[in-house]
Amino acid sequence: MNVERGELRRKPMRFKHIREPFNALRWNFTKLHDKEIMLYLRCEDRPITNDQLDRHVIAVNASPLERDHSLIIPSINKCLPQVLTPTAIRIATDIMLLVADESFNILFNSLLGQASVNHLHMHCLYWPYESDLINRRFEPLNDLTDVYIIEPPNWLCSAFAFQLTSMHDYDSFRSNLSRCVQFLTEQNQAHNVFITRAQPIRTSGPVQEEDRSRTRPQYVTAYVFPRVNASGAKPPTNFNPAANELAGCLTSYTIRFFESASEQSAVRIIEEEALLESSVFQKLALDFSDILSNRPPGTSHCSQNHLLEIRTEDCQFRVL
Repeated sequence: MNVERGELRRKPMRFKHIREPFNALRWNFTKLHDKEIMLYLRCEDRPITNDQLDRHVIAVNASPLERDHSLIIPSINKCLPQVLTPTAIRIATDIMLLVADESFNILFNSLLGQASVNHLHMHCLYWPYESDLINRRFEPLNDLTDVYIIEPPNWLCSAFAFQLTSMHDYDSFRSNLSRCVQFLTEQNQAHNVFITRAQPIRTSGPVQEEDRSRTRPQYVTAYVFPRVNASGAKPPTNFNPAANELAGCLTSYTIRFFESASEQSAVRIIEEEALLESSVFQKLALDFSDILSNRPPGTSHCSQNHLLEIRTEDCQFRVL
């Protein structure tokens, strides 16, 4: 429960599109005071960008979800809109690799996906409970071996998953994640990103399986949730489903909701305010698999429809 965030949080801005230009007249992170900037980020042996004037910072969050909840602001001086960039993904990946604590997470909310400020930023925080999403069974995305999907009822909402299992895959992990976010942005599809550490993604076995003995390795894993577009955050009468919430980590902004909330009521809110229709997600998933496989988008739709026709004809033949 975090009543202060519900009461004291800056009023979220309203947006009409996923990609809106940065507006210097609206509140943005260039207005932060020097004392609110905690760290400047740089990498000496492999510079984050080629621009030596770029300033990447970790700053205080004035209305945190949890203790130590901070903001990661890539290229703060460039005043970029709230669209996740390859540079931001590089920074998020590197920070995840640097932080050994398994309770550390990085979050991103797009415009129309509960972002409250149109200035590129991510959230980082230590969450006291792990997301049950890391224990769930996934499916490979079409014919790809390193991209996975999950859909209800196996989870609260649909998601893509990417996992960094070896430093040899460092570049491909970042590339796949970047291309996924870019694809959703081009489709004007709101999305949330939850980056955490998880056991190896499973594609077989039970739907839910915890590693209670903690013997399995924990890998940096990114979950991308395409979701229903929302023009702005609603008044905090319960909770607003953003990256943390879609990963199953809920924050209540009122005592009333905290005392009366149930799993059913939380799932209902997510279904009403964030869950994409299954057909919409499946179309996005197939088109994205085509992009990663360097096929024209829509190719997999034809294959799936052809397979469905064959199965239908086979059933008719058997009935006859």
